[in-house]
Amino acid sequence: MRQILVPLSGQYDPDDPETLDAPALKTAFTLARTFDAHVEVFCMEAETDRAHRHLSIWVPGATVSEIIDSIEAESERRRERARAVFDQIAALLEVPRGLQPGAGTGFSTDFIEHTGDVRGALSFRGRLADIIVTANAPGRFPGGHPLILEVALRETGRPVLISPFEPRETVGRRVVVAWNGSTEASRAVAISMEFLKRAESVCVISVREGGPPGPGADDLANYLRWHGIEAKATTFDGDAASAGGIVLTEAESEDADLLVMGAYTRDRVSRLIFGGATREVLGHGTIPVLMLN
Repeated sequence: MRQILVPLSGQYDPDDPETLDAPALKTAFTLARTFDAHVEVFCMEAETDRAHRHLSIWVPGATVSEIIDSIEAESERRRERARAVFDQIAALLEVPRGLQPGAGTGFSTDFIEHTGDVRGALSFRGRLADIIVTANAPGRFPGGHPLILEVALRETGRPVLISPFEPRETVGRRVVVAWNGSTEASRAVAISMEFLKRAESVCVISVREGGPPGPGADDLANYLRWHGIEAKATTFDGDAASAGGIVLTEAESEDADLLVMGAYTRDRVSRLIFGGATREVLGHGTIPVLMLN
């Protein structure tokens, strides 16, 4: 793990736009110090030229100018707030800045600005990161979670570490792996091996839902032993509707500071009917979660 991406945007909460920027940054710097990695902080600004082209077709010229001026002013406010919280936290944690890429480069950070839409810019930039760190505040967003989190999970192909609203002082000392035998869960385990090898304790949790037989928690624990990782395995009886809650409860009982799981491992119909473990964890989780879709 050499490069960590932290996308920032001041659009999360109109009353307090820095609420999710700060926990994402703190978690990313905690992670980077552990792995001696570089943190690229990526601030996205609105592309007003494109907005002007689209609006000018439907809206009178004078009104378009007023709208564009408002967009530019809000974009500048968001940029200033993002830069301010970055400067504050980087200084507080004494993070070196401006180091050039190289094999010997260690713990460091840079602040990069980009003009464009969030979805396009993040999906492309994220594909060149070893891991993307963002934050979530359950219950604060009408759609369930922020756009940046959704794009990072679905459109980058990279693992996403989701910080809780209140960041933890440690990440990855006590790891719980949510295992359901899916392709997504398998990929999440593979991508988290560096965490698992460093962890003081690893616990594999599986919820038996009565579906087709597949590799269970004991099988995964045995696989991890081949990599020198001692993990205990626990299997619970449950169903699709209860799996997420069981995982969160067990993670809390283990005092975990990292939960590893595949994202959206069910088909869309099942998620609509049962909700899905991903939605449950994103909606109620209070610990860092490493997800891969």
